[in-house]
Amino acid sequence: MKGIWKNRSFLFVWSGNVISELGGAFGTFCNSIMVYQLTGSTMALSSMWLLYFIPSLILQLFIGPFIDRWSRKWTMIFSQWTRAAVFMVPLLAWGTGQLEVWYIFVVQVVVGLITPLYVPANHAITPTIVMKDQLKQANSLLESSVRLMSFTAPLLGGLVIEYIGINMTLIFVIVTLGLSGALLLFVNEPSPEMRVRRAWWKEFGEGISFFFKQRIVVWLGFFLAFVQFGVGVTMVTTLPYITGELGGSYASYGYFMAGFPVGYILGALLVGRIAFGSTRLVMLGALAVGGLTFVGLGLNESSLMVAIVLEVTAGVVMAIFSINNTTICQRIIPNHLMGKIFSVRLFIIRGVMPLGVLVGGMLGDVWGVRPLYFLIGFMIAGVALVGMLLPYFKFMDEELEERKVS
Repeated sequence: MKGIWKNRSFLFVWSGNVISELGGAFGTFCNSIMVYQLTGSTMALSSMWLLYFIPSLILQLFIGPFIDRWSRKWTMIFSQWTRAAVFMVPLLAWGTGQLEVWYIFVVQVVVGLITPLYVPANHAITPTIVMKDQLKQANSLLESSVRLMSFTAPLLGGLVIEYIGINMTLIFVIVTLGLSGALLLFVNEPSPEMRVRRAWWKEFGEGISFFFKQRIVVWLGFFLAFVQFGVGVTMVTTLPYITGELGGSYASYGYFMAGFPVGYILGALLVGRIAFGSTRLVMLGALAVGGLTFVGLGLNESSLMVAIVLEVTAGVVMAIFSINNTTICQRIIPNHLMGKIFSVRLFIIRGVMPLGVLVGGMLGDVWGVRPLYFLIGFMIAGVALVGMLLPYFKFMDEELEERKVS
């Protein structure tokens, strides 16, 4: 890890990501509180998230060619400064007592449109500023830090808003997002390879074609889609599971929600230390264990501690699966196609999550939470076991060995 900290460009990308995640989480927290205070409606909160997801998904699939044409560094800076600027709208309106709910919806739409720019550019710039043999370390640091912020931000956000108010919290959001963009100014991005610029639809087709020609990239995306489907389900079922099935409090819900990011941080620290012959078996074995944690939650009758331990375990194994997944894609995909491929990959991930939310909402009311956990758990574990046991999937180990991705 020592070598990676001497890389100034990575250090600025890492610190920009950490500050951005903290500011963005505070912003989401403020938006949720303002919408609920203005409307008192959970439907309004649902609408807020739909207005984030829908434009994001529409843009996600088509923005890839432009990310590869543009500077990834300046795409990230533009994204952060645009997010900072749009939060001025609720700040000014709240301060003058003229805030209406549609102002916040506009913020969500803009943030939803910015995410498909920032995330693929962030993934695509990493292989250009770190050595290949440091990619796994870099991804571990980036993802574990983001998870740490996702754990601390809600806890800190509640305290900050309670003691300094929404106005000052929104100012904090604007400052942190602006600072995140400013830090990225110091990233030394290598000059892009000069290529003949073609029509958008040709570049888009090139990215799609490459994606589906790379069996390992396609199947890694397929396995990851099942994970995100499960995440979508838990967005709906976790609160009724903790407060209803286990009879816990809202504080208990907070403790449970902290379990996954804590486990993810631990898993990120373990990734580089796992020495096993088959990366495929490590990844899919971790995915199978992740599926079984859902089954464990379904079997758990009343123990909050057991539920938290299972959630921490899920975080550990999902870190092992996800960080290896990202690193493999970064090593396989040519730099000039990175933005296109990661846009397609992110579209699959983000597209499946709302489907999980929908299924969780519908079947949760009909079946209850426990049967739904059994279904999701056996589905994820089953898919992972097929990938581990079916001879067809040995091609993954062969291709990884050829590229020396282990």
